[in-house]
Amino acid sequence: MSQAHPLPGLNGLRALACLSVVIYHLNQHRSVTDLAQWNWDLYQFVGMWPVNISLFFMLSAIMGSLPFWRSILREFPLPKARTLLVNRFFRIAPAYYVALLFTFFLVIVLNGYSEGAFLRLIAGATFLSWTHPFTFFPVDINGPLWYISYDMMGALLVLITMSIAVRVRKIFIPLIFLCIGGILIALHLWFTSLSFPILDGIIGEWFPSYNPFIFGLHFLLGMIVAGILIWREKNHSSHFFRYDILFILASIGLVYFLWEIRGARDFDYSWLNSAHRFPFATIIIALIIGLAPETKYIGKWLDNHLFHTIARLSYSVYLWHAIVIVLMIEFAFDGQHDLLMPEWLILAWTTFVWAFSLSWLSYTYIEIPVSNWWRVRSERKKMGK
Repeated sequence: MSQAHPLPGLNGLRALACLSVVIYHLNQHRSVTDLAQWNWDLYQFVGMWPVNISLFFMLSAIMGSLPFWRSILREFPLPKARTLLVNRFFRIAPAYYVALLFTFFLVIVLNGYSEGAFLRLIAGATFLSWTHPFTFFPVDINGPLWYISYDMMGALLVLITMSIAVRVRKIFIPLIFLCIGGILIALHLWFTSLSFPILDGIIGEWFPSYNPFIFGLHFLLGMIVAGILIWREKNHSSHFFRYDILFILASIGLVYFLWEIRGARDFDYSWLNSAHRFPFATIIIALIIGLAPETKYIGKWLDNHLFHTIARLSYSVYLWHAIVIVLMIEFAFDGQHDLLMPEWLILAWTTFVWAFSLSWLSYTYIEIPVSNWWRVRSERKKMGK
């Protein structure tokens, strides 16, 4: 049996998605006063970049489902869903908990304790912040942490779906995906029909449309992409230049689509009032992900050393960059959020330097040690048996 090999290009895509998220949050602090038309268009275009959350979701689904697809299509050993879920927890939770607690106490230092803050902290720590608008953001001043609960729910969906798929005849696997997709849509419609309090600000716009059921469709699409990639891996498909051309065309198509709809509201150009332009941008992103490992040149280019390093730190960058931005705005710019270009460039440069420095510390002294500890513990327990 041949050894599984990594899929080229996916680390590079993760790195690009990471950079786009940081730039998107920095873009929110640019002054829009008296901008030239091209500059205003650029500002609005960057405002469309949250669609890359779909890329993160699908990459998570691909990585989580690969062991199952290799078992289904290549007769690799059947993975244990429980082990994969626990491994996922120890990969995601430790650094997240540190960032969550650090932000919780930082908010108290800066703004004092607010009523219900501890409840929000508990909801975030148990990955249940998606259940109510009040807990949607587990802590103040680190908004991106909303994503983590949804990602964990998505990981659970991947394991449930693939655990079913690996136990049925291959001919029934498409039916399994159709049924789960239908269930997710039904749950989305049910969840959005419930009566929730309407809060001010962005939460009032996002909730309950942001829910793990509609985002589950992004994970479902990622699982399908993973199945196609492993099917091609099984058949030893060659890397052809035509896939490079298709990758470029798909990427141009995504950029063109986002440029044309720049300035659109959050749920415009979407289906079922869902986020991130689903399914239009999502399908294009899925195509880009699926093409990257098949390209002759682009996949190798995306796997360059710089992008590999950024991808390795991307999770920690996501956890810490917003804190750096908030502290810079608060102490270096006296709370001024709309910065002129010279000041904004200082903010951007400082954010990248400090965010990646903190991320390296988080990766080196939290993520890796905990992952290694759990791996060694699991191996010893297995040998003990």
